[in-house]
Amino acid sequence: MSDTQIPFEHEKALPFSLSVKKHYKVPDDNCIHIGDELDCYFGGRWPKDPDGRFSATGELAESKRRLLEWYKAFPVMMVCISNHGLRWVKKASAAEIPSQLMRSYTEIIEAPSGWVWKEEWNIPTKNPFRAIHGMGYSGQNGHRLAAIDAGISTCIGHLHSHAGISYVRTQNQRIFGFNVGCLIDSQQYAFSYGKESRFKPCLGVGIIAGSGSTPIWIPLE
Repeated sequence: MSDTQIPFEHEKALPFSLSVKKHYKVPDDNCIHIGDELDCYFGGRWPKDPDGRFSATGELAESKRRLLEWYKAFPVMMVCISNHGLRWVKKASAAEIPSQLMRSYTEIIEAPSGWVWKEEWNIPTKNPFRAIHGMGYSGQNGHRLAAIDAGISTCIGHLHSHAGISYVRTQNQRIFGFNVGCLIDSQQYAFSYGKESRFKPCLGVGIIAGSGSTPIWIPLE
């Protein structure tokens, strides 16, 4: 799953993700969140909506409340470090605040020990693949290029409007790039920037079956 951007996630994001986990009998240890688990709206550099529902403090409080439900449903989660998760860190750095004066992200959101953040998760199945958020990539071929650059099948999120699977086969390789989409509520004010965009968010999650050989995208209907 990717880009829940709590507290601006789709109302079905959690029950849908949990139902897919149960339907495909995904073990707790195999769950991956591709990143942008929180929106951190006020951590962004863009102008803020003066009529928005939350203050910075209110957004964090609501995010923590909703995260408790995700922690309960998914006690173990491999999470990719992502641009939204880094928003407040970058803002603090720009203000020249040293890291020694900052609380850790996991402490702030009261993450359980089963939730662990890394820039990249390498999954050593029979057909290995990796998961990254997708920072540095753009457009409809972002997931394909991420796989080609690494030389290994790659799952990304980040690019809301370009969910899908692209297979790459050369003389020496047979890999795939997989954009698992997002789980946002695009009607929320946090996403008003995309109102006029030609391509709209693709809501859904991904499953990697067949010991890493078979990516499946499941849309949220």
